[in-house]
Amino acid sequence: MRQGLGPQVRVVAVMGATGGAGATTVAAHLACALASQKRPVLAIDLSPTNALRLFYGMDWSQEQGWARQMLAGEAWQDAAWRDSRGRAFMPFGALPDDAAAERLAQTLRAHPRWLRDRLDEIQFAPGTVVVCDCPIAPAALRDQALTAADLALMVCAPDTLSYAQATGRIERGWAGAKGMSDAPSTGPSSETAIVLNGHDPARRLDRDIALLLRTGYKSVFAPTLVHRDESLREALACKQTVFDFAPTSQAAHDCAALATWTLARLGQIEARVAGRLAGEARTHGPDLERPA
Repeated sequence: MRQGLGPQVRVVAVMGATGGAGATTVAAHLACALASQKRPVLAIDLSPTNALRLFYGMDWSQEQGWARQMLAGEAWQDAAWRDSRGRAFMPFGALPDDAAAERLAQTLRAHPRWLRDRLDEIQFAPGTVVVCDCPIAPAALRDQALTAADLALMVCAPDTLSYAQATGRIERGWAGAKGMSDAPSTGPSSETAIVLNGHDPARRLDRDIALLLRTGYKSVFAPTLVHRDESLREALACKQTVFDFAPTSQAAHDCAALATWTLARLGQIEARVAGRLAGEARTHGPDLERPA
């Protein structure tokens, strides 16, 4: 797991393979599904579209958010909110103009571990999962999430462009900088998994893409598909998640299953890291310079 954060804090970055793949929808529902499983959760919106808050019922006219706080020289964590069900989230905030957005990007480029360090300052409850809605661009925001994350979920829509982008990034070692000039250069790379969103089994192309991912990218493909479900759109229109709007829907079932799989994957990552560290300790032996 990431060094610096408490050993029981997990960070998950959710990013779309292409624009419109549904990363914000998946991030919001993953966070809420984890909360419904009695896990302490903080959802953070790192996207300038500032849309994650809508799933938590925050009014569109509200402009507060961590980015506005940061640019104003105020404590970023003061932007945290809780919805009517007590679920914690951090909105991005509405920036006044492009100049403010550029100032934010410059600050984050100058401090590539900013998010990771800020999370380290928070006293999280044991077992907390931080879910970041991670944009494709600007890179300064994207890289903050990927640098802090233990697991990156790449949301892939069931179309050829999204499939090509998702698998291309996997092939090039996304977030591992292997042949990827715009991958983050700070900190250890996060593990990446592909999540297929908006799957309609009645469509032949959707079935073909699911089969290609399941067979060709099995090790990095989340077996839980998020099916195409009108409940997702209707819930957002009411500024809710499907867990509140349509708790018995297919989408609610899928997102709950994705949360369970995510926790299992995080556990596997932690076990591998612990095993590797134990192996390194055995290889190097005791520190002979330290008194017993």
